[in-house]
Amino acid sequence: MLGTRGDIEIFKVDFRLFDEVVTKLKEVGLDPRDSCGNSVRNPIPCTSQFCPYAHINAEVLSIFIGDYFRYKSEYEHPLLPHRIKISISACERACAVPVAQDIGIVAKSNGKFDIYLGGGIGEHAFSAKLAFTDVDAEDVLPICVGVAEVFRRSNERRGFKWVVKLRGLDKVKEEVLAIAREVKPKLPKPPDLSPRFIKSRIIKVPYPTGWVTANELIKLADVADKYGFSYVLLFNNQSVYIPIREGVDKIEELSNYEIKSPGPIYPEGPITVACLGNELCPPGLIDTTSLGRKIHIHLSRLNEPIRVGVSGCTHDCGMSWIADIGLEPFGSKTRILLTIGGTPTALGFVIGTVDPKDAELVVQALLDMYRGSGVRGVRDFVTKVGIDAIRSELAKHVPSFRPPDKDIGVVFGPD
Repeated sequence: MLGTRGDIEIFKVDFRLFDEVVTKLKEVGLDPRDSCGNSVRNPIPCTSQFCPYAHINAEVLSIFIGDYFRYKSEYEHPLLPHRIKISISACERACAVPVAQDIGIVAKSNGKFDIYLGGGIGEHAFSAKLAFTDVDAEDVLPICVGVAEVFRRSNERRGFKWVVKLRGLDKVKEEVLAIAREVKPKLPKPPDLSPRFIKSRIIKVPYPTGWVTANELIKLADVADKYGFSYVLLFNNQSVYIPIREGVDKIEELSNYEIKSPGPIYPEGPITVACLGNELCPPGLIDTTSLGRKIHIHLSRLNEPIRVGVSGCTHDCGMSWIADIGLEPFGSKTRILLTIGGTPTALGFVIGTVDPKDAELVVQALLDMYRGSGVRGVRDFVTKVGIDAIRSELAKHVPSFRPPDKDIGVVFGPD
């Protein structure tokens, strides 16, 4: 499965062969360390080397930060009480979704960085807050270490966002900066982060809901070897991007896909992103794969850059809160929370809930409303039409739709 954090996830590995599989992955440079669990997770960079808007090389910065934390036991279970997620966006478009990260790093045109802290989606979704502006490159890693240390010492098992919530942003900033100043002389200096734009074109191969066969991945790798640079790009929308050398106008193996000019790849669509759901994930409450594929049929007919996120539980691995249309189940008597208008820098608006059996219907109704409005951009659509009008229209067409009540506010209310 293509994950929503730029990962490939391999399922149904015989546990008796687990160590052997990990060893074989490491032999080809694929280290699964810090891909899950209570750790400083692998940082997610945007695809800056293939985007003309990039101010920095986000991939290089991501590797630099990730390599520092990897295999440091103090930043792993059991010493780290929860995971820490970091993303790096190479420009102000913020394709790496800083709003939903514990640490969201955004490069600026002046060569410096804005750093957001305390974001987190899923149950108790919080918007990350702009904590530091115009940060020098050499201070980015010290601030990340400061966050990790503040969080480690807090022992707050619900996540770093709760440290920011309970202590307040100003207090957390003081603590982070104090540690950053202390550790900075001991830390490695950042590498050259100058943007490196590779002249190419791009083929996007989408996999709605993320599932892909090993044979298909081999085929894509062969295309990358024959026509590209011997690698592919993975990001946060369950698609494979293959950079193609200039001068190549047609690829027989992928004749159904257009070779496009490079550029920002978020938001881009139509795309339906989904987590594992109840097929393979113990907390999963719904069949996300089946629902996501049904929804994608409606989405493809519209053929606009709209992203639908489908999660199987309140962990929100389907990233519903930052999707144009988000679906996430909750409660012992499962209902689906509906959010609309999420972006990389803003969580979606809470619209209400529906029964799981009406999840496809409610998305279809929303797409019909959007198409008829004449507005382009789902967040602009919500702003122009109004949340109350959207709720009223859904109540007419979706039998189980209910507007928000106090229970939703308690469980899901954004900070």
